Parts: sequence; C-alpha cells; structure tokens
Amino acid sequence: MGTCVVRRTALLILLVSVVVSGGCTNNRTDLDYSYNIEQRIPNDGDLPGDMIQFEQVFWEPSDSASLRKLIREDSIAQGRRVLEIGTGTGVIALTCAEHGAKQVIATDINPAAVANARYNAANLDLEQNLEIRQVDEATPGAFSVLQGEPRFDLIISNPPWEDGDIKRPLDYAFYDPGFELMDSILDGLPNHLSPGGRCLLTYGHVPAIERLQAEATRRGLQCKVLDDRDLKALPKDFLPGMLVELRLGRDLIPNDAASRDE
Repeated sequence: MGTCVVRRTALLILLVSVVVSGGCTNNRTDLDYSYNIEQRIPNDGDLPGDMIQFEQVFWEPSDSASLRKLIREDSIAQGRRVLEIGTGTGVIALTCAEHGAKQVIATDINPAAVANARYNAANLDLEQNLEIRQVDEATPGAFSVLQGEPRFDLIISNPPWEDGDIKRPLDYAFYDPGFELMDSILDGLPNHLSPGGRCLLTYGHVPAIERLQAEATRRGLQCKVLDDRDLKALPKDFLPGMLVELRLGRDLIPNDAASRDE
C-alpha cells in the first residue's frame, strides 16, 4: 500500500474515532468533512476535550498561551461579547465560549480554518453562543463580516506577524501584506469596541509590535504591553508571543456609545 493511501486511511480512521467519541456527527450538512486531518490535539485543560487540526490550518499553542491564560484564570470573557479575528482551529474562541462568554463571533479568511473551527465547536458541544464567519478575500478587512452587531466588550486576535506575500490560504496565518490587517483592526476599534472594552493582540515579531505601538498612538488609542520581557532585548522573532492591550482613548469614545449598547 502506498504512503499516500496509508496516510489517508489513518486520517479517515481518526476522523471516524472523533465523530464517534465527540458531539459531532458526519451527517451534519452544515459542516465540511472534506479536509484531511493533520493531528489530534490533546486537551490541555482549557477545553472539555481534544481538538482536531485540519491540513492548511495554522497551529502553534505558544503563540497565544498568555491570552488563553487570561481567559481561563482571569475570566476576561465571562459574560461579555467577544470578537476573534483570525480564529484558525478555533482554540481561542472556543476557550472564550467554554469560560462563560455571552456571545462569541470568530472570523477567518482561510476556508479550511472556518471548517476546522466549526468542526471543533460541534465536536466539543460549544456551538450555543459561538458563530464562525468566513471572510471574503475581496473584502479582507478585520470587521468586514460584521452586520450591525453591537459593540464588543473584548476583541482578540493572534494575527499574522510579518509583512509578506500570500501564495496559499495557510499564508494568511503568517503574513499581513503591508500590515493592512493590523491597520484595519486599529481603524475599526472606535466603531466596534465598547467604551471600557479591551482589544488584546498577540505578536511575536519585534518590528510588528513596534509598528503597532506607533500606529495605535497615532490614532489616539491607549496601548500597553502585558508582558514583563524587554522588547529591545528579544530576538526579531520570538515565542511565546507578547500580548498587547489596546483601549479607546478618551477622544475616541462617542457620547452616545453607552446608550447604543444597552
């Protein structure tokens, strides 16, 4: 039996075992079962069970370790409306749903990631307050798939860290051409973040963090690094990622924002 056939058979067996043991069934017409499985991800305590990573979907848990710790231990999502930009396997959005978020909307431009996150949500039985949306490549802005929702109390993202070209869907996890996604996040916060709300971004790339700090300040946003490490002493690329908090500056909070969110 050829190597490719052996691998595909193993992937099929894994998928069947997950379907049988979890909450996801293979007759769900709203789920996409066409992607190969890269690996099963053992439960690390953040979620009620194991996750699955599809091929062409990014997975690096140390990127967002500090963010998931805040969700788990400091209850930053508890009772709040949450938006995740670039959900990948869905691990951060699912962690929010598991730890008491009132509503979670998660987005991704990679179709494999959207299918992956939806599958994991179904398999872990965390769909009730979670919606995963596909971003159109023609309108890739951070908030392009929102449809008049109220402002969010928490906006989170482990975005691509480097400026670079997109040649395949998986590249969206690594490269932000011209840092257009970063800019669209910053530009959209005054219209989508609640007064007193937080935007938490994870970066492990020194030039991206320095650019984020400068661009946030230029736009009147409050910017704070939630990490004890000295950015100047770190290599250009580093793990785990560094968490950066953004809040609306006083001049960016509209007088009627509170009444619109009620």
